[in-house]
Parts: sequence; structure tokens; C-alpha cells
Amino acid sequence: MIRALIVITFGLLTATSSAWAYRVIEQPEAAHELALGQVRLPAGQSGTVVFTACESCRTTAMRVTDQTIYFANGTQMELADLRDIAEDLLATTVGRDDTIVYIYYDVASLRVNRIAISYRS
Repeated sequence: MIRALIVITFGLLTATSSAWAYRVIEQPEAAHELALGQVRLPAGQSGTVVFTACESCRTTAMRVTDQTIYFANGTQMELADLRDIAEDLLATTVGRDDTIVYIYYDVASLRVNRIAISYRS
């Protein structure tokens, strides 16, 4: 009886563990990590963010919408405030060199979900 119970338990564990091996993982979002000097922020809530990911790469433009969220050093803010911070940082050499912009976008639609700027304060 115990032997049969062990065989059944082992069979069930084997069946359930192999089911996870065939699971398809989707990646709904991707991101670009760029220096501030490589990015032109959108002018308005329904504009585009323009950037060049590398020297030999083509210029890329991605659409932002009123659902796009903006962050600076982890603090959520309006696009106008983010643009003001970016302009201030671009005015300094340290800001241009040490500021990173993260552009997170939906893989299927290429719509920008959020833009985050990280800098030394």
C-alpha cells in the first residue's frame, strides 16, 4: 500500500514539475537606457520621444500618450516638470554625462509607458 502511494506521489510530482518547463513567458515591456544627451523629450502629452541608441543606430521616435508616466529620481511628476529638470541638467557638464534616461515601452505597440530620469542630486 505504501509503495503504491509513493509511486503515485512521485508520478504526480513528475507530471506537475514538467508542466512548468513548457510555459511560454511573454515580455510585454522593454526598455532603452540612454544618456540624457541622446534623448529629446516630448513637447506635449501626445508627442514623441526621439533618441539614438548608439552612434551607428538610426534615430528612433516613440509615441507618448496621456497615460505615459514620468519620473525623476523615483518621484512621479508631470512632463513639464521633467522637461525643466532635463533642461537644467543639460546646462551642466556633470548633468549631461551622469544622467541616465530610461524609456519603457510596450513591445507590441511601441507606445511609451513611462520615462524615468536618474541623476545625482
